[in-house]
Amino acid sequence: MNKKILNLNKPLITTYPHHANLFSILDLDQRSLSWIFHNYLLVILHHDEKGGYGLDLCSQYYPWHKFKLATCPMLITRVYQKEIILGKWDFHDFLVELINNENYIYFIREFADGRSHEVFISGFDLSRKEFLCHDFWNGVYGEKWIPFSEITLKRDSAFQNEWSTDYLNGVWAIEKTNQYKEPNEFYYETVLNFSQEDLLDILKEYIGMSNNVRTILRKDNRYLGLEIYDIMTEMLEKQKNNMVGQPFAIHPFHLLYEHKKLLSLAAAFTNSPTVKKESDLLINEAFKLRNLVLYCNHCIAEKGIYKKYEAIIENIMKLKNIELAMIHALIEHITIE
Repeated sequence: MNKKILNLNKPLITTYPHHANLFSILDLDQRSLSWIFHNYLLVILHHDEKGGYGLDLCSQYYPWHKFKLATCPMLITRVYQKEIILGKWDFHDFLVELINNENYIYFIREFADGRSHEVFISGFDLSRKEFLCHDFWNGVYGEKWIPFSEITLKRDSAFQNEWSTDYLNGVWAIEKTNQYKEPNEFYYETVLNFSQEDLLDILKEYIGMSNNVRTILRKDNRYLGLEIYDIMTEMLEKQKNNMVGQPFAIHPFHLLYEHKKLLSLAAAFTNSPTVKKESDLLINEAFKLRNLVLYCNHCIAEKGIYKKYEAIIENIMKLKNIELAMIHALIEHITIE
């Protein structure tokens, strides 16, 4: 076969490569959505002492904040050791063979200038000697045909990204499976069925009514749920003196926007006009906050205008209050039912 492209979907979450690549593979049937809701409705924050911080989505199950690809019941994953691959096969022939056998491919790619980054591959064209690769180009997740000669496997594991540590040491081959679609007492029924009670447990953890996950994550210096907004504002206050003239990190704000859309999707089953109104308001406010940050970064780059810290902080706290109101409305609706 001279050319093959595996099917992909529009990803539900795209903030980081480990989100976008996983969600590009997943179907959005009810059992898949159940697994997603179980594992992606909590948000965590970690930070340093200078004001640097990051957000990510978090599971209510161990390992809470680690990469979820290996534990996803909709996929079969295999990891091939780099040294064995490079010692036994031509690397590009190996990738082509994996794709021919219905495997998506994920590994750390090394660029000619020494930089490294994740690359996700879903197809090949032998006549043009190109792979169909998925990554972020100019800040937007998309696809691009890249010559075989530019797809090089990173030789060492010195890659500073805590969410990447699970897949640094080889090439991931990812195969879709339909086994999860049929109920089976010996499979993953706990996470393939998402109930109102499950959502209630997550919401209570999110706003601090229960602290099972929060207590454990705090030992790893991570903050969870509603408390992230206060830490974000503290970090931005610190940045005023330490990061003058630098753009805002956009990832936390884009993640907040995508999380609100996901939370609203999980709440949609209620058919409550009040919850729907609060959800729409929450998404809109998160969208405005993200765009405000993008606008500020544009002004810094184009006009040298100083960051509008106070406006950002004010909008963060506004988002927090709207989210709290939405969650209270959702909890009330579930409890009454």
